[in-house]
Amino acid sequence: MYDDLRLAGRLLTGARDKVRRYCGLAWSGGGTETWAYRYYDAVETDPNRLDPVDVLTAASLHPGLSHRDLAYFAENVALVESWLSDVPMDLGLADADEGLIDLLAVPLGWPGAPTLTLLSKVLHRKRPKLIPLVDRHVLDWYRPVTGERTAVAAWRPLLKALREDVGDNAAVLSALERDLHSELVSTPSPLRLVDISLWMVGRT
Repeated sequence: MYDDLRLAGRLLTGARDKVRRYCGLAWSGGGTETWAYRYYDAVETDPNRLDPVDVLTAASLHPGLSHRDLAYFAENVALVESWLSDVPMDLGLADADEGLIDLLAVPLGWPGAPTLTLLSKVLHRKRPKLIPLVDRHVLDWYRPVTGERTAVAAWRPLLKALREDVGDNAAVLSALERDLHSELVSTPSPLRLVDISLWMVGRT
């Protein structure tokens, strides 16, 4: 059964139920529920354009968007879209070389950028196979590997750890994708499936 993931050297059990529950599908513990899937993952936009909806959907995962956050994305569309033009659309993180890891680190240097936790949620929508979402649950789970507590400090080691884990768990993640494909309007990427599974740990 494609139900267990090994992430950062630790076993995460029940991944299928966790993902199905988050995506609003029936799971072994009950019927459909509403989490952020329909407000974030199911909302599709042009992968090469930064639209207002990309920022607004991120609010379903990152409550409390400030005026400064909104202004940043409105004023830096050209910067973000220029960077996206260099980032492959179809390559997954498991296949990223060191040069691509360097490219994914470029947003850390954008002047006046919002927190990486918000930035990653906006950019993940544009390149869901490559850019992980960063939040406290991800940072805490991977801290034994990255050795870092803050998002910025953890970013590069986190990318490398997730690159290894997505590759090592490819069979389970592919099976989860196949399971979801016929039931969802937009199937989360393997990287997003890892994030969802981590987010749902301990949810009752």
